[in-house]
Parts: sequence; C-alpha cells; structure tokens
Amino acid sequence: MNLPDFSNSVPRAVALDLDGTALNSASRLSRRTASAVLALIDAGVPVVIATARPERVISVLTGPEIAARCSLVHMSGAAAVGRAPLSGGAWNPIDADEARLAWDIVSASPISCRMTVELDGRRFAVSHESDADELWTFNTATPDMIVSLEEALAAGPAKVSVNGLGNDLSSIVDALRAGLAHGTAVVPAVDNSFINVHSGRATKSGAMAALIEPTGVRLSEVISFGDDLPDVDLMMNTGWPVAVENAIPEVKAAARFHTASNDDDGVAIVLESLLAAVTDTGA
Repeated sequence: MNLPDFSNSVPRAVALDLDGTALNSASRLSRRTASAVLALIDAGVPVVIATARPERVISVLTGPEIAARCSLVHMSGAAAVGRAPLSGGAWNPIDADEARLAWDIVSASPISCRMTVELDGRRFAVSHESDADELWTFNTATPDMIVSLEEALAAGPAKVSVNGLGNDLSSIVDALRAGLAHGTAVVPAVDNSFINVHSGRATKSGAMAALIEPTGVRLSEVISFGDDLPDVDLMMNTGWPVAVENAIPEVKAAARFHTASNDDDGVAIVLESLLAAVTDTGA
C-alpha cells in the first residue's frame, strides 16, 4: 500500500465511489467504513458519494443516515445534489435523440442485456418485462417510478445504462461509439459487462467541482476513491486520488495513492487516518 500522509496538509472534502470501492463484494458498506464516513462529517469534512448509480438506490446501499448526510454526484455526473455544508448542484442530461439511438443500437444486438433510461435519479424506463416483485426489488423502486420509454425521452433523460447480466458487451460498446455523436460518452465498467451512456459534459469531477465551488474548496483539495473506468476522470482531476487494491490498472495508474481492497476496508483505513489528522489539527 501507498497511503496518503496527512501530517502536513489535509483534504477539505471526500469524493467516494460506491461499487467496488466503498462497498464490499456483497455490495454492502461495512460498519467500519460507515462509522468513518459519519465521523468525518461530524468533524466538518463534507463527504460526497460519487457514483454511476441513481439516487433512489443510495439509501439501500449505504443506509439512510449516510444517504441523508452525504452530498451526491450520481448517474455518472449527470446530476449532483449538495447537502450541508455543500450547497452546489449540477444537471448535465443526455440528448434525448442520442438516448433513443443508444436504445435502438443496444436493442439490435443479439447479446442478452437490460437497459435503463434514467430521468432524475428517481424515475426511469426499462427495456425488459419482469414480474413486479423482481422489478421493484432490482431497482429499489415503487410502481410510480416506472415510466415508458416515450415518457422518459419526452421528460428529458439523464443517462442510459446497459446491464449485460454478466455478458461481455465489448461489441455493443464499439457499436455505440461508432453510432453516437462525438459529444456522447460511452463508458464501460465491471469488465465490460455494464455500460454507462451519458452526455460528455457529465463527469464525476465536473459535478464534484460544482458541489464544492460555492464553499471555496478546489478539486486539488479533494481526496477521491475509485476502482473502475468511470472513476478515472475523478482520479485525474482531484488532488488526493486513492485506488483500492482491487482497482483496474487504469485507475491505479491515475491514482497517487493505493490502499487495501474493498473487502479489506481500504477506504476506511484512509478515512480513519484523515479523521485523526483533522481531529488533531482542528482543521
């Protein structure tokens, strides 16, 4: 490990990816990590959850207290919501015509997968039919959150996500990149079994900057954590980028620091050290 040294200076904010980073392999936030996050917030350090996930699932993954107290960059940076002490926000939706074209390109593939068109982090359209119990459980949703594709496109989509159900979606990634406009981002994740399609203006670092700007905090003063391709932008644009041990090579190369894996409380190890430094210095 190559852990950050907080003896001379400390970050002023935290940007925390969830899947594969703060969450363990069972998609759970360990008690140790949760305690460190809440302690830092109590000490006055804002913590931002920076994820490709939509807002509606955050409380299920992190617990309601953390979801309520952390600011949020969600849907790959398409949206951001500031919570005290942060007050900024961001909205960078995908073009509706691009979202429809992405839907059509994926639909034409013979690979079995599921698509979701996200609106505001709460409402969404899905490509597959499923019994109600499975659908509500899978999307941590209630029936009023589900809209038709046409309704989603008319209302203004935020992003399109493609779940390959474990299949390699490399060919779909290639087709999307060839067919969509240059300003639309196609970002694979989880060994090419998941794809995020969103506006090129939507980035985790850009949404993070919008959250912290009103308080005078700079990205160079942010410590960020990540593991997969959607986190590389955050690693490259924050001052204290930390890769967990299970991160892909691209994330490790972009990070200045390295910690233990998501199953060995790698995030908590660093946050506890930061908490000790903040408490000692009164920062």
